[in-house]
Amino acid sequence: MGPATASGSRDAGPVGWAFVNGGTTGGAGAGPESVWTVSTRAELKEALANRGEATAPKVIRVEGDISGHEAGDGTLLGEQDYALAVITGRNIWIDHCTFTDGRYPDRTAPPGFHGERVQRHDGLLDIEDGSDFITVSDSRFTDHDKAVLIGSGDGRGDRDRGHLKVTFVRNLFTDIGQRAPRVRFGQVHVVNNVYRGRGGDTGYALGIGVESAMVSERNVFLYEGPDASSALVVAIYGGTRFRDTGSWLNGRPAGLDAAAAAEAADGFTTDTGWAPADVYPYRSLRSPGAVRWHVLNHSGPRHR
Repeated sequence: MGPATASGSRDAGPVGWAFVNGGTTGGAGAGPESVWTVSTRAELKEALANRGEATAPKVIRVEGDISGHEAGDGTLLGEQDYALAVITGRNIWIDHCTFTDGRYPDRTAPPGFHGERVQRHDGLLDIEDGSDFITVSDSRFTDHDKAVLIGSGDGRGDRDRGHLKVTFVRNLFTDIGQRAPRVRFGQVHVVNNVYRGRGGDTGYALGIGVESAMVSERNVFLYEGPDASSALVVAIYGGTRFRDTGSWLNGRPAGLDAAAAAEAADGFTTDTGWAPADVYPYRSLRSPGAVRWHVLNHSGPRHR
């Protein structure tokens, strides 16, 4: 086994922000003692620690599925909440993964006092505390409420301002209630992703938070039911900068700029202050059919 090869999308390296700041080389240069094969959560933690050299190059090969609901001895736990969290990380490429609740999806949670389901999970993937230069590509986020949080709080500008540069490209979001992603402070590029689910079960897809600058480009939104509208796709949480180019909602132009402007307070602008093409090279798929076909056939660990 050696360092990771090109993805199913034939990228020799990461597209997007993980390409910047020297690029992301993964386990290149790892010695034989830093090559791991793991199949449990405990083994994965041991491999990440890498015999006390956590920041040294290493290659970790995952065999099978790893459940976050495992104790150190491999026995399954109950409904404890685990997420992949990137904290103060730089130049990270998350590629061809699947994130899901497994045995305990949010949709099966029991109802609480007010008739709403009990919130027993938080994020699937959180990116926080000044993390930077990250790409999430060709992955799947499935059957969960709050999927991806970028930036841990409105009051964390001292840590996050000027950081949280993240690209989401060619990912599949299925039956996700919200946060796909929800962004504070970061410069985030969301391009050629597919979102599908039921309008009545969806809060929003793209959350525009404090001091964020999100660029959305040629994403495909497929929502069933009478609640499927552009207002379902974007939600404003104190942010004022957002721009969409060429996205589609159920086969028609999505109109996300107008939807965001209608919800935002005074000061909203489609001038995000940055353009992905000025920062890194990439080519986006140009038609909704091409985006959908590629994402459905190439995203996830078994579709490389």
